[in-house]
Amino acid sequence: MTVHFIFEWLALFLLFGLGIYTMWVIKNEKKTYIKNARTVVFKKFKLLVPSWWGEVPTNSENELCFERLDTRYEWKARYTWNPTGDKGDLIELFKKHISDRKILFDEDTSIIYNPSDFREGALILSGLYEMVRLEGTATEDRSERLYYDAFLIREKVTGAFLYAESRSSVLNGLVEGPYFEEVMTRIELAEGSSPSAIKEN
Repeated sequence: MTVHFIFEWLALFLLFGLGIYTMWVIKNEKKTYIKNARTVVFKKFKLLVPSWWGEVPTNSENELCFERLDTRYEWKARYTWNPTGDKGDLIELFKKHISDRKILFDEDTSIIYNPSDFREGALILSGLYEMVRLEGTATEDRSERLYYDAFLIREKVTGAFLYAESRSSVLNGLVEGPYFEEVMTRIELAEGSSPSAIKEN
């Protein structure tokens, strides 16, 4: 065995170790982020967001946008409320919004119609809302590679819906994506909030 060969194996094991450590840190942080999380009420929903998410001004009272202001990597979460409503097929409505954004998912990405992690959430258990989700690597506008996670949550009676999306570069999606998912897992109905309220505690 040559010295060069030994160094190659050591580098490989070091890389594996670093990857395992990173996954372990992210897993634990995802579970404990709520210690310093803040509550943001947007329209009819209450979101428990990480303390490092910075709210970014938008041009519409029906949009709420977050970015990481403490780092330079590309990531953004956007919540868009559509009060007009659409009572058509939920999946077709979801596909239309993804298509309007010129997002083309990789073929091995699948739609999760009602993710099991969300069935026990307060929002779905209320019986007032239905949800669809699509997550994975994709291409935007036929050129830019990205990691995209989207939810469409629709009020069954009125058809009004919330479209929530997280977009980033492929690598950064693995960092911030779990937190976006956790926020959506914990989403609840905001009691006593007016239809146009956007406030932060």
